[in-house]
Amino acid sequence: MSLDLKAQVRGYWDQQPCGTQFTELPWGSPEFFAQVKRFRYTVQPFMHRLIGFERYRGKRLLEIGCGLGTDLAEFARHGALVTGIDLSPQSLQLARRRFELEGLPGEFLIADAEQLPFPDASFDVVYSFGVLHHTPDIERAIAESHRVLVPGGELILMLYHRHSLHVWLGTPLYAAAQLRRSSSAALLRLPLELLRRWHFWAAEWVRVYDGTANPLGRAYSRAELRRLLSQFRDIRFQLCDPVRRRFPRWVNWLNQQVLSRVAGFYLLARAWK
Repeated sequence: MSLDLKAQVRGYWDQQPCGTQFTELPWGSPEFFAQVKRFRYTVQPFMHRLIGFERYRGKRLLEIGCGLGTDLAEFARHGALVTGIDLSPQSLQLARRRFELEGLPGEFLIADAEQLPFPDASFDVVYSFGVLHHTPDIERAIAESHRVLVPGGELILMLYHRHSLHVWLGTPLYAAAQLRRSSSAALLRLPLELLRRWHFWAAEWVRVYDGTANPLGRAYSRAELRRLLSQFRDIRFQLCDPVRRRFPRWVNWLNQQVLSRVAGFYLLARAWK
């Protein structure tokens, strides 16, 4: 079953590599990559501050799920020795094109996070931002990340956060919308439905965050992620949240400055081998 699910995940992201949904420009053009980059770091203004792309000059860095190579290119521009893997051939083709256009060095492979094609202790850093919550066996993927890191190597990992405003506020709204499509009588059962099946509706709301046809997307609590990272030491968490373009400016300011730091949807973990 996991093989079939993984094939669905590959097919979904190959049809719409992450980032292409934010532009109508021709895929692979310089203007396309510039707009994707501008959108990413505008909607996620915390990226440079939290990740610190400039800190990894000379480090061998693997990105699991590199997509269009937007973050990987930032690492490469600052002197990291980068390798990107992805399940999606289309994504890797575009990532290679980005690096060629900018004259950046990098290696790219079609590969599965649960079976990394690298020897033990191959990398100083493993980076994966918003990817491993889409793989069927996340425990195996994290174990593989640990295996390919050198002793003392760093893992930078972002997963969706279960205990976030996005989940707490979005779940009842999503459930209400789905019930309304059935009948007004079904909508009247919303409070009872949420009491009985909150976990189901919350899981569905997280899944559709990346598109209604997205086959797999999960969210994790800090306690769950700490257990997943039990092989690692010195685990550190930070929370953040993207700018919501449909919200007023003052709401986004409040969220970025206060709310997201305690209940953000992005759960960023740093840990060391």
